[in-house]
Amino acid sequence: MKLFHNGKIHTIDPAYPRAEAVLVGDDGRIVAVGDLSAVEAAAQTGSQRIDLAGNTLIPGFNDAHVHIWKMGLLLTTQVDARHSVAPDIPAIIDRFKQRAQSTPPDVWLTGRGYNEADLPEGRHLTREDLDAASTTHPIALTRTCGHIMVANTKALELAGITANTPDPPGGVIVRDEHGEPTGLLQETAMGLITNVLPEVADDEMAEAIIAANSHQLALGITSATDPLLTPFHERIYRQLDADHKLAVRVNGMPIRRPDGGTETYPLPERYVSDRLRIDTVKFFADGGLSGATAALSEPYKVTGNNGVLRFETEELIELMWEAHENGYRIGTHAIGDVALEQVISVYEILHQRRARPSLRHRIEHFGLPDETHLRRARALNLIAVPQTVFLPALGSAFRRYLPERFISRCYPVRAMHNAGLTVALSSDAPVVPDDNPLLGIKAALDRYDHNGEPIAAHEAISAAEALYAFTMGGAIASGDADNRGSITPGKWADFAVLSDDPLAVEPDALLAIRVQQTYRGGELVYEA
Repeated sequence: MKLFHNGKIHTIDPAYPRAEAVLVGDDGRIVAVGDLSAVEAAAQTGSQRIDLAGNTLIPGFNDAHVHIWKMGLLLTTQVDARHSVAPDIPAIIDRFKQRAQSTPPDVWLTGRGYNEADLPEGRHLTREDLDAASTTHPIALTRTCGHIMVANTKALELAGITANTPDPPGGVIVRDEHGEPTGLLQETAMGLITNVLPEVADDEMAEAIIAANSHQLALGITSATDPLLTPFHERIYRQLDADHKLAVRVNGMPIRRPDGGTETYPLPERYVSDRLRIDTVKFFADGGLSGATAALSEPYKVTGNNGVLRFETEELIELMWEAHENGYRIGTHAIGDVALEQVISVYEILHQRRARPSLRHRIEHFGLPDETHLRRARALNLIAVPQTVFLPALGSAFRRYLPERFISRCYPVRAMHNAGLTVALSSDAPVVPDDNPLLGIKAALDRYDHNGEPIAAHEAISAAEALYAFTMGGAIASGDADNRGSITPGKWADFAVLSDDPLAVEPDALLAIRVQQTYRGGELVYEA
């Protein structure tokens, strides 16, 4: 047994929000929580005492929406095109050029992370830009949002994309004034490239996930939802679980329809273990807000378009009904007001056909809801999974593209709380460059963009609400609230030990807090 004491302990359990000590059993679950004397009385002779030395103990963070395998590839094999290392287009080109020099011809080069709103050129890259890096390697560069891709000429040729290629349903091949593809592909049009990309090797994907998990443990993250799995990723995750190599408890969400494909993946086989849970399916209803592809009811500034709606409503009803009828939870990416209207309406139809009060579906991102959307979502007991960290990471793009009337309701977490919704905060990394939950909490409190100017400041929440959303909220969203999310007897002893109390410092001081230790099942798995 292990007895944690001599620190601030935030349990996130309303029965005893603060405690003096926590006792963990040899099975990795919490035995007792409360006053030191009472916890000591429950301990066995010879129990290990862990002195928190005045630090703060909280439940391990739960990142309720983070692309673990994508983040892992960026950490291991892909070209990093994020602003911190590639601040302009020549720097991005140079990074690909360097990778090309050490890579045999004809081998694909892939990368991720640029954001045209933060580049001094103020534009997307083109095929010509990437051709300057290499004409002998096919190149595919994904924008930070994951909804837009740029390909060089060789990649377009391998994918068979020409002036005569029609836009796929739910996607756009951007063309110049002569009708020729510029290299920019939006939404499902990205699938034209991904369909010809060589499959990542099993060991390469496994190592990527392991690397991402190690990164998460250093941030105090012990649980996470990976919201875009294909059958390939499901297989890798299951093998990692069987080999006891999953360092973070993962809730996987298999996608039903891949980008650029017309096939529908079958419902996944349910799988629930201590480290891996697969019983939710994922849909994309629209695009991304920072790339001006989320479906809006009025045109974006700059682009003049209204974004992309990925599904016809009748098809979405059919595919979601199959999941709902068979008892699968559903998580649907929906950001723009048009997409939210479509998705909430479909969820209403599902429950009208067959009421399932215990089956709580999710809306990923929930970017621009109005009061009616929030009220209807509450009536369905939906779970909102927004990302306040988008405000400092992508606020420049929001201000550039969003019509003014939408700014005041951009990721309105206060309104979600007031409507009675369960809110699970998350990062959506690698869409953002920093997935530190403390940054997400700070953004929930001050709602600052990259320039320190607030976006919809009236939508701020308290530190306690934000911490709950980054712990218990994620546990509820994953369908596993009985096992994680709070320091409660019977739950896994998944903890983060912080250098200071996130509920007691000013927002500006949150980023100075360090994760000293991370425990999973009572075992120390990270130490600074």
